[in-house]
Amino acid sequence: MSPVPKRAGVLFDSGRMYYGRLPRAIIGGSALLLAGILLAIFITDALQSEPVAWTSIACALILITFLAFGFSRIQVLENEVRLRWFPFYRRRIPIAAIRRAAPATVHGLRYGFGLRFGAFGLGIIQDTGPAVQLDAGRGYLLSLGSADRQARFLAALAAAGVNVQRF
Repeated sequence: MSPVPKRAGVLFDSGRMYYGRLPRAIIGGSALLLAGILLAIFITDALQSEPVAWTSIACALILITFLAFGFSRIQVLENEVRLRWFPFYRRRIPIAAIRRAAPATVHGLRYGFGLRFGAFGLGIIQDTGPAVQLDAGRGYLLSLGSADRQARFLAALAAAGVNVQRF
């Protein structure tokens, strides 16, 4: 992966982070299952007898295919942190609102993947592995995919004046 070019005022830019191997396998398996069901509907001529069912399955297949191309991007600027989970979520968090940041780890599917809500707050989970927990009134769990990216993100937060807990 090539480093993301530096822009003025950007202390950290994760670049586009896509789903890891396990989430891609789950999404792919779901898409294949729905495509198989649609094929069975076409083969058995159930189109006329159950139009709502095949339309619902086709819509679910389109949604899952759309979500398969989802990515997250995390940026630290001098005065804010920008979170993005394509296609549905964008958030700007002022640096002054972040009380602390701490390293974390996402294990398996404990948190799920994608945009998640839980006891940890809001999670942007693309893959298992290194992550960062932000405390900004409500919590954020941000998966970063690599230890290098996690270290650079924490260093950028520290440079911006956030209280960063070490490993």
